[in-house]
Amino acid sequence: MTYFSNEEKEFFKKNGYIVKQNTISIQLIQQALEVVWQHIDADRNQAESWINAGPKGNLPCTDHPDIKALINNSQQLAMAEELVGEDRLEVANYPFCKMIYPTGESDWQLPERGHMDGYIRPGHVDTFTLGITMNLNNVKHQGGGFTVWPGTHIIAAEYFKSHSLLDGKKAYGDQLPQPVEIFGPPGTTCFWHHYLMHEASKNCQTEIRMATVSRLRWKNTREIKFETPDNMWQHWDGLN
Repeated sequence: MTYFSNEEKEFFKKNGYIVKQNTISIQLIQQALEVVWQHIDADRNQAESWINAGPKGNLPCTDHPDIKALINNSQQLAMAEELVGEDRLEVANYPFCKMIYPTGESDWQLPERGHMDGYIRPGHVDTFTLGITMNLNNVKHQGGGFTVWPGTHIIAAEYFKSHSLLDGKKAYGDQLPQPVEIFGPPGTTCFWHHYLMHEASKNCQTEIRMATVSRLRWKNTREIKFETPDNMWQHWDGLN
């Protein structure tokens, strides 16, 4: 089965991300939501309790079978390998459940700047290959949606050709492209390059933004993670 058209693959190479719908069954999403609600410090039936609720960061349920099933029992790994190469990937982390709680405010705007995963701890190069961010519920415009800066993966790749991987925080410079907010119904899924600048946006809607972030890596990441090839797609068999 083919998941991505040639046009979508070219879009991914140019922009560093691609959004797909219906990558997973509603049943798997519903099972994951039951787990998520068990770890939120709010009343599921009282919307006013969701405002500025908690906990912040990753909910402590990544290893729950119904959360791991989002990768293990879906087509998302197969989709990722269509981009990266058949049998090239392994799970770097199972889905992190990330909540963006309503703020109760209305002054929404896109984030001014995002971040890069993996190259931001001083003295460490801890990387992966492909991120997968998926909505578990209906995320509306201005509702905390995953936000990306198209093309910043290319900016970072060029930077690393002549700079240390330990300087990841400086990789993007100051002139950034216009960010794109990604929102949509349950199952809305963004596949994104590990160099891509990204960030969650502010939630000015009334519902909790419920999403997962999974990360996949080449099986031989340890051998190649310090490489900065002239062709940034050298190890992406599905895009060559």
